[in-house]
Amino acid sequence: MTLDELGAYVAERYGAVSDHSFKEDVSVTVYSRPDNRKWFAAAKNVGRRSVDAGSDGRIDILNVKLNPREVAALRSRDGFRPAWRMNQNSWVTILLDGTVSDDEVYELVDKAFALAGKGGRR
Repeated sequence: MTLDELGAYVAERYGAVSDHSFKEDVSVTVYSRPDNRKWFAAAKNVGRRSVDAGSDGRIDILNVKLNPREVAALRSRDGFRPAWRMNQNSWVTILLDGTVSDDEVYELVDKAFALAGKGGRR
């Protein structure tokens, strides 16, 4: 999955708003719900070493906000890491390198979107 495919999915499915909320790093795309502006995902292309020690090159990543129990379970699986630059109890990073199937990524985005609609903080 590419970042462009991800952006097209959230725009088409949810009419989600994307912006660059991190003033110190405008290359991070943040996705928020159109109804309450709460964040549910954030994407970026990063140096692979920042999420996968000992590796070179660059990688697209996606942070999603999930239930803390689900976050803990996912972090033990290949293709997932503790959240990059986000609260590590409520967010998890997905490596968009094919390790996690596109279907599972979309499912997790859907869960994150639903969770952000429940009135919780960013």
